[in-house]
Amino acid sequence: MKAIKILLLFIFLAMLGFSIYKINVIKKELNASEEIKEELIELVEIPEIPSEEPSFKVDFDELKKINPDVVGWIVIEGTQVNYPIVQGNDNSYYLNHSYDKKWNSLGSIFVDYQSSKDFIDYNTFIYGHHTKNGSMFGELYKYMIESFYEKNKIFYLYTPSGNYEAEIFSAYLDSTKSESYNQSFNSVDEFNDYITMIKKKSNYNTNVEIDTTKDKTITLYSCSHESNRQKTDRYFIHAVLRRV
Repeated sequence: MKAIKILLLFIFLAMLGFSIYKINVIKKELNASEEIKEELIELVEIPEIPSEEPSFKVDFDELKKINPDVVGWIVIEGTQVNYPIVQGNDNSYYLNHSYDKKWNSLGSIFVDYQSSKDFIDYNTFIYGHHTKNGSMFGELYKYMIESFYEKNKIFYLYTPSGNYEAEIFSAYLDSTKSESYNQSFNSVDEFNDYITMIKKKSNYNTNVEIDTTKDKTITLYSCSHESNRQKTDRYFIHAVLRRV
């Protein structure tokens, strides 16, 4: 009996030690991510909140010296989203690497590797982890509520080829097998049908008009970690790009 108690105590202490180790690793990764973010913001002089008349500029030449995979920068007011956007050779690398290509379980905000770097496709997917502390895409859940959308209908996308206002027109939760997970269209008609479908799925009506013959869209995509949700649930936030 004494031997069993000693064994259980040993197992408990081992589990406690591992838990403390994991907590410290996560804290270190969070701190590293924030430090890199602050360094980049200071380096390229990106304002925390964009002005209504966007006269700001992002020095992408300097950003690419840090990481040539940088293709843009995204800012969503009312959230912690204020990050560079990168694009890898696959959709795995930046799930667990930060902007400086160092290992970090928080990953980065990144564009689907199959998409054009300049956001000229019909629909470009942008991925980011859902985090409990709200970093990365951890606060996309706010767009499930219409009152938040009403105050934050537009977010900002900066790219080497120009800046955009991204006007949200649909927001909802769906599964990984959803027809919404689509970024390849053979014709304008197919794209038009897609837009009609995802508008119907939205949690609320946005009344945003989209000209599918010329408009381009982006989709913010992230996991949903609410306790009453399925592991396959994902946030879909669709926006149309308006050049500024």
